[in-house]
Amino acid sequence: MSKKSLSLIVLIGAFNILNLFAQDKDKPYKPGETLRYEMSYGWITGGEASLSLKEEKFNGNRVYHVTAVGKTIGLTHVIYHVFDRYESWFDKNTGLPYKSLMDLTEGNWKKYNIVYFNQDSHTLKSKLSGEKKVDRNIFDVVSAFYYIRESIHGLKTGQIIEIYTYFHDKPWNMIIRYKGIETIKTDLGKIECMKFKPVVEKGTFKDEEALDIWISNDKNKIPVRVKMKLFVGSFKTDLVEYAGLKYPVEFIN
Repeated sequence: MSKKSLSLIVLIGAFNILNLFAQDKDKPYKPGETLRYEMSYGWITGGEASLSLKEEKFNGNRVYHVTAVGKTIGLTHVIYHVFDRYESWFDKNTGLPYKSLMDLTEGNWKKYNIVYFNQDSHTLKSKLSGEKKVDRNIFDVVSAFYYIRESIHGLKTGQIIEIYTYFHDKPWNMIIRYKGIETIKTDLGKIECMKFKPVVEKGTFKDEEALDIWISNDKNKIPVRVKMKLFVGSFKTDLVEYAGLKYPVEFIN
């Protein structure tokens, strides 16, 4: 299968498409990586999130299994009660998902779904909506993020990344704008980051550009900070703890 048939990211500008069959040595992550975040609203810490990655077998295939959890804590949890969990089982080499899980609880609202992907037949089966035909090489939102981590090299300010995903039970072209390099100060230290601005759907967010993400500009390419502008106010999520990284984090003195 050619690189062209496996290409999942379309970049506007001079961005080379990487080989999806890169071995583990070329990936910025490894099994055992865990990341923990705290979310604050002003000076109030109201939530925490985590990302953990391990290696498993799925239907005879070696896969990465990622679990992403976000939840409210303390008084915020008493008032809002949010507990969201996303999981993805994706191929070690291609990055394409075999299965994804979404389990969301936000107050009295709940949503649960499992999706199985058949990349060969370009179909998927959703527990909520049944079987449907999709375009080739489709991600879930978690596997898309890990693929992007290993693909963001040589970007120029203003370039756009577009990736085909299945999110909230429908196909969705994720569009991310690269905004350039920024050094940010965290409780862990100063870290040089690449700043990205995904285009999000209106509704929960204040507008289509109400989300900013900073990813470390080192070999790990880990998310360091996320800022969200919601109708109820602005929230900041910062990396506060990490373990099992493939490379040392590069701090700026």
